[in-house]
Amino acid sequence: MRVFIGIEFPREVKEYLEQLQQDIKIKCKSGNFTRKENFHLTLRFIGEAEAGLINELKRGIDDAVLQFECFNMELGRLGQFARGNKHIIWVGIKPNKNLNALHSRLEASLEAIGFPKDQKGYTPHVTLAREAVLKEDLNNILQLVKVSNMTIPIHKITLFESTRANGVLTYRPVYAKELHNQ
Repeated sequence: MRVFIGIEFPREVKEYLEQLQQDIKIKCKSGNFTRKENFHLTLRFIGEAEAGLINELKRGIDDAVLQFECFNMELGRLGQFARGNKHIIWVGIKPNKNLNALHSRLEASLEAIGFPKDQKGYTPHVTLAREAVLKEDLNNILQLVKVSNMTIPIHKITLFESTRANGVLTYRPVYAKELHNQ
């Protein structure tokens, strides 16, 4: 199984992200645009995991959220990771102490069960497009496309399986752990 741990979004957040994506799509010659159903925030990419490892990951998630309370986060600015003339276009998350704490606890919990820490650092973002070829300079697009300060409630974290059925990439929840209510 190809898996990752992330945060699911409510329908209204996915709908807003899809509208934002449409504003960007018209500024692109081509690209691989994230399906609305797949919008999420990745906390930790795991990769290929055998079925026996899934229970370990569940325990790691359980430990990470032990006594962790629900919180809110807000969408931030648009950004990119450049790959030659192609771009990964994303919307970031505003700096958030609770999100950083949750990510750190998850990293520590996963390390305790044998997963090495992610050395890349954590840039919380929601991918809108991969392999995007832009019609104009990204800075111009960033000036024209504005992101709302949408608040996103965080109630749980989810272990997702990334599968492809009939050529369609789908993120299927495998396990979810609720955060505590305040």
